[in-house]
Amino acid sequence: MTVASQGELASSTDTGSRATVGRIASLDWIRGWFLCGSVATVSLLAPRPAALEHAQWIGVTVQDMIFPLFVTLSGCGLAFAYRNSVGWGATLRRSVVLLACGLAYNAVGAGSLDLATLRWTGQLQVYAVLVLVIGLLHLVARGAAAWAVVTGVVALAQAALLVTWQSDCAGGQLSPECNPSGVADLALLGPAHMYAGGALGYDPEGMVAVLGALVTACAGATAGHLALRARGSRRGPALLLAWAAAVAVAAVTAEQALPMMKRLWTTPFALGVAALGIVALAVGMAILDLPAGRRWQTVRSRLSWLQVGLGRNSLLVYFGSHLLMLVLLTRGGDPPWAYDVAEAVDVIGHPRASLVIVMVLGWAAIAAVLHRGRIYLRP
Repeated sequence: MTVASQGELASSTDTGSRATVGRIASLDWIRGWFLCGSVATVSLLAPRPAALEHAQWIGVTVQDMIFPLFVTLSGCGLAFAYRNSVGWGATLRRSVVLLACGLAYNAVGAGSLDLATLRWTGQLQVYAVLVLVIGLLHLVARGAAAWAVVTGVVALAQAALLVTWQSDCAGGQLSPECNPSGVADLALLGPAHMYAGGALGYDPEGMVAVLGALVTACAGATAGHLALRARGSRRGPALLLAWAAAVAVAAVTAEQALPMMKRLWTTPFALGVAALGIVALAVGMAILDLPAGRRWQTVRSRLSWLQVGLGRNSLLVYFGSHLLMLVLLTRGGDPPWAYDVAEAVDVIGHPRASLVIVMVLGWAAIAAVLHRGRIYLRP
């Protein structure tokens, strides 16, 4: 990871921004609120409510939406980063660093560096591929209209793949025994390097899921270009809401042929979660980025300071919190360290809630210190 000062960094997902271009504070602000929820959910020890467990197959829970929302907002940030030409050495380096960090994360979880059985897929790996592909697409797609077309083309391609595959499945329904991931990811990775050793019949972060994540990221990139076009204009939130409505309609249309599910990141899910993220960005833009009097500018700047600080170090907080909880949950025997820590920090008579509060406040404090020093970490 590298460190960038505020003048060097226009977004925590930027890959070479310029200090002369003003920030769009709403993106960091919305990411900050998202990160508070992300840290809280990842820190909640079992037993967890059903909404905070991944759906077994078809269906969507709150837990299923956390990383895809991050992908949507990251797509917006990448649009900001690639508004001008960016050096490909930096882009490639960032993707390689993300891939390496993802493999290291998997090794920590497995407690082994055995390359014969190390899982190759994961959220960081998905993000690494998205950074590279979005960068490549910016060579040919410039501006919101072009990115809306890219989003439509990628969504149609994914939907065609899944619908065609589904037609050959028993009952005309995708299943763990009949899905493209079970064939493509198995052939590409081999069972030893897939999620759960390939025993589930698919990989929720394999190449098929990456295609769905790309739909979400492209929709987010379109929103990013719309926000850039309307920066400082009162029509900005309206443009974003119009795009969110179009994406939502496409999601409902796709759901007539495909199930809504995170496990394969299907087209209706990819578009639906993107629409939700874009609506959040529109609300943030209306609150923080529209022209206002000096007094309101001062008030909103102070009230949003902490969330903006979290958002500008989103990669650190999001993946750092996941790594910390992974260590706490996989070390220390039975029970693992996480439960001992929860007991140690309990000041309200509820260890599980106390751990959530401490984790959220702890990561907020780290982000605040870095933000005050104008230090932002990026791959």
